[in-house]
Amino acid sequence: MTALPDAIIIGGGPAGSSAAFHLARAGRHVILLEAKPFPRIKVCGECISPAAATILEAMVPPSTLRAAGAHQVRDFVLRRGGRAHAWTMPAPTWVLSRAALDTLLLDAARAAGAIIRQPARARAVRMHDDRAQVELDSGETLAARIVVHADGQGRLDAAPPTPARPGVVGFKCHFDPGPNPVAGLHMHAAPGAYLGVVQVEAALATAAFVVRTELVRRAGGSGDQLLADLMPHYRPETRRSPWLTCGVARGGYQPGNHPRSFRIGNAAAAVEPVGGEGIGLALWAGSALERALSHSQPGNPPDAQAILARAYRRRLALRSPACAAAAWTLMHDWPMRTVWPILSTPRMKSALLAPWYALLGKSPAHAPPLFTHDSATTAAPAR
Repeated sequence: MTALPDAIIIGGGPAGSSAAFHLARAGRHVILLEAKPFPRIKVCGECISPAAATILEAMVPPSTLRAAGAHQVRDFVLRRGGRAHAWTMPAPTWVLSRAALDTLLLDAARAAGAIIRQPARARAVRMHDDRAQVELDSGETLAARIVVHADGQGRLDAAPPTPARPGVVGFKCHFDPGPNPVAGLHMHAAPGAYLGVVQVEAALATAAFVVRTELVRRAGGSGDQLLADLMPHYRPETRRSPWLTCGVARGGYQPGNHPRSFRIGNAAAAVEPVGGEGIGLALWAGSALERALSHSQPGNPPDAQAILARAYRRRLALRSPACAAAAWTLMHDWPMRTVWPILSTPRMKSALLAPWYALLGKSPAHAPPLFTHDSATTAAPAR
């Protein structure tokens, strides 16, 4: 009798690719299903939190990242109106377009031994006591010991999806910055919106922002108008991609609805998308899933579920409130007026910002362990 694969992963973004990479590298038989062909453009600020740099570089060596156009930035510029404050971040952040990054991560999972099925869309998942079955649009049915929902929504899991933050929407485009490339990571604060701008590749910069829906209505739904309001020197003729928009997910950890159904990435939880924490959390989630399975009791998926849940809740304990507070401050005028004079003094700037970087593990000296658990350690996967 042919042994069942250890896992079927639905979704080939950063979370799914990270899970496939780490599971395959640990010797597990993994099948990853990705519905869309790559490369693709996603709504994303396209910078990766320094807290996830170790995971990223384990999957894709720095030399390979740079060959694909990635680079590291260490300068951060906060803009409000016509004024700006700049400082050096405690650790550099990698930046790269999602079109290039997602392809590199999926290739890394494939090289680690994962079986990649692309394009292959899952349309139904059926759970059993001893296995999970995934039915594809083609009519083919696959089975494995567990199913991992990494599609950003958990649409095939009966548990509720990660909630979207009400009253706001995310926008993103690429534009050509012309003869003056974007130096560093720029954050624009404005009442009702915040915007991140970074150079991702040669002659290509990312503009990604979160904005209140009433401002979208006032702009007639025009991303060009919204971006020009936030960044007055922007010219629509420099745009190099269509505008993409989506809801802004944010919520605490949501487990799967069955002991053999695991959720990671935005399908499990999401934080406010500031500082690269979205991709950072996704990359961490894939490694955390592998650790949960390795540290669980053999043949006991509920044990792995409990370990993963504890790891997620610890990871979110500081990130969720810290990122929410940062986003709230950027989108409101009076708190920005309050902190702006403080940022003019280097000593006060460090006193205000250094703890935020440290708590989120963005500073190498304060980087948290990749995984913590309370269970006995075993090397066997959950069966």
